[in-house]
Amino acid sequence: MADASVSTPDSNRPTAGPFRSKTLWLAVLITLAGAAWWGYSYLTANSTAPVRSASSLTSAAGSESVQSPPAPAAVKYGTSFIAAFLIAFVLKKVIKSVLLIAAILVGAIMALKYFGIFNFDWASAQQQVEHGVALAREEGEKYRALATSYLPSGLAAGAGAIFGARRG
Repeated sequence: MADASVSTPDSNRPTAGPFRSKTLWLAVLITLAGAAWWGYSYLTANSTAPVRSASSLTSAAGSESVQSPPAPAAVKYGTSFIAAFLIAFVLKKVIKSVLLIAAILVGAIMALKYFGIFNFDWASAQQQVEHGVALAREEGEKYRALATSYLPSGLAAGAGAIFGARRG
């Protein structure tokens, strides 16, 4: 006989939240390492600036190029990934909730109409829904353009959105 207290492997599994994602933690690690590297290079570059004589300034003025460290890029890409991951995770949860509420609402309206309690003009409702969808697309495009202008790395943000949507 099977014991009732024995649990299946899935019953002990914690919920799949966004902070259980290894890719999110990797992005956080890369971002923090990049920020630390950026800070370190900033501090060491300012404290160990070579002292030059006037003759070395005139001869080497055009030959020296300043290279920026790759740390700012790691911070930008990591931040973009994290932001897009969390936005996609939350957005997927919101969409699921809205769809569930809409399905319950449509089901209730259909049941009330079936029993003759409520008479509903479906043509008018369809016209209003089409108008709302067009408005939502227009506004969504504006917000997408705004969000992409603030996210510095489109590729990292896209990857974060994909991973966040899969997790959510």
